[in-house]
Amino acid sequence: MSIFDVRHQPRAHRMIQRALSGNRVPHAYVFHGPDGVGKEAFATAFAQLLLCPNPRSAETDLRKRSELADWTGPAMDACGECDDCRAVRADTHPDMHRIYRQLNAFHPDTAVRNRKALDLGVDVVRHFVIDAVGAKPARGRAKVFIIREADRITTAAQNALLKTLEEPPATTFLILLVSSLERLLPTTFSRCQLVSFSPLPQDFVALQLRELRPELEDNAITYVAQLAEGSLGLALQYVDDGIPAIRDRIVTPLERLDAAGGSTVVKDWMESAKSLGAACRRRDPEISDTESQRQGLNVLLALASAWYRDRLRSAAGKAETGPRATLCADAISAINTAAQQIELNANVQLCLEALVFRLAWQRAS
Repeated sequence: MSIFDVRHQPRAHRMIQRALSGNRVPHAYVFHGPDGVGKEAFATAFAQLLLCPNPRSAETDLRKRSELADWTGPAMDACGECDDCRAVRADTHPDMHRIYRQLNAFHPDTAVRNRKALDLGVDVVRHFVIDAVGAKPARGRAKVFIIREADRITTAAQNALLKTLEEPPATTFLILLVSSLERLLPTTFSRCQLVSFSPLPQDFVALQLRELRPELEDNAITYVAQLAEGSLGLALQYVDDGIPAIRDRIVTPLERLDAAGGSTVVKDWMESAKSLGAACRRRDPEISDTESQRQGLNVLLALASAWYRDRLRSAAGKAETGPRATLCADAISAINTAAQQIELNANVQLCLEALVFRLAWQRAS
C-alpha cells in the first residue's frame, strides 16, 4: 500500500514528510486518536517506507489525495515493488514486528502463556520488544515495532520500556497506537513524538461503506456512517454486528416510554446487549462474559443517544423546540452518565434500570 492511501489525516502526513525531508525521523512515535480512523494502516505504510531500500518521490495525484497539495517540500513514498514492500504488505517482513496483547500465547514461559491477555504486561513487552530491539535487522535496513492498544500497557511494562523509548538502536523505530493519551504515563509519551489522528468525514465513511459493504441499503449506510462518528472501523463493526437490523427494536420503545413499560425495555436491552457481547467475544476471546456484555450495552446506549440527538435536530425551528430540546438534552446527559458508570464497573442491570426509569420520568414530567 501507499502511505497516501490513508485519507483525511493531513497533520499526520505533514509531520512524517517533514521528518523524512529533514532526515530527522524520531525513533519513537505515539499515534493517538479514535479507533478505526487509520492509525495502524498509516503505521504499516510508514514502516514500509522506512524498510524500503528504494523510496521514491510521490506523484502529484497521490499528494493531492493525501491533502498535501499545498505541501512545498518533498513527499516520499515506498516504491511498492521491492521484496521488502511486498513482505510488509503480506505481513511477513522479518523486521516489522506487531506487538499485541495476545502475544502472551507465544511467550516461552508457560505461566505467561496461561494468563488471560487482558493487557500488555511486562513479560510480553520485555520478551517481544525490549529483548528484540537489540538484535540487528534481518535485512540490514531498520527494525519497526508497531504496538497495538499501547494504552493498555501496564504501568510496570511502561516503566520497563522507558529506556528503550529514550535510547533505541539507531535503526530501530517504535510506534505506539493509542486511543487515549490519558492512559499513558507522562514519562512514556514525553519520550515520543506525538502524532494526532482525527475522525474521518461522514461522507467519506459512507463512501467506504458503499465500496466495502455493497449489500447495504442507502438508508442503512447513512445511519451507520453517522452513528460511527468518523470511525470507519467502528462503522464496519456496526454493520457486521447487525446494528441496522436491531436499531428499531432498541429505539422504537423510547417514543412511548413510560414507567409501566420500563421493565420490558430493560429486559429487551439486556438481551440485545448479550447478543452484541457475543460478537465482542468473537473479536476478542480474552474478555469475560461480563465485560463483553458491558461493551454490547455501550453500543445500545450509543443507539439511544443518537436517537435523541436526531430528535433534537428535527425540532430545530419548531414551536416546541424549547421543551423538546430540554427533554432530549436531559436524556442524552442521563445516557452519558449511565455509560460512564458502566465504564467504572457499576452493576449493569441496576444501571440500566435506573436509566430507563429516569428517561420514562423525564418524558412524563
